[in-house]
Amino acid sequence: SLIAVTSATLWQKKISNNLPLSVSNMYQAIGGFLFHLVIIIFFIKEPFIDFSKTFIIAMSHQILLVSFGAFTILMFLIKKNSASKTISVFFLIPPTSAIMAWLFLGENLNNVDIFGFVIATLGVYIATRETN
Repeated sequence: SLIAVTSATLWQKKISNNLPLSVSNMYQAIGGFLFHLVIIIFFIKEPFIDFSKTFIIAMSHQILLVSFGAFTILMFLIKKNSASKTISVFFLIPPTSAIMAWLFLGENLNNVDIFGFVIATLGVYIATRETN
């Protein structure tokens, strides 16, 4: 997935940096839909969705926060920054996820984890800082 995201980011930066954020989001959604539709057609014999309350809440979260929110932020970063600066921010995803798991799920963080967070944060800072 990292290869796909990196390739798409570089491609978008090169050919379509002038698209509005809503149009970029639409293309991302169409691409994701087509990919998953192909997977369903070729690999799932009897597709079934249980439209329970939990499913609807989970899908609402994915659509509103992840698809709309995160992709809008990603497209904004691609438009305003270089592709390398944008992609380097992805290295903060594992530390952020681990900190959220510690806060909300009670998972343990050890010294090696924290040291890794510091290294990743410094690396992103070095890659994204403004040079004079």
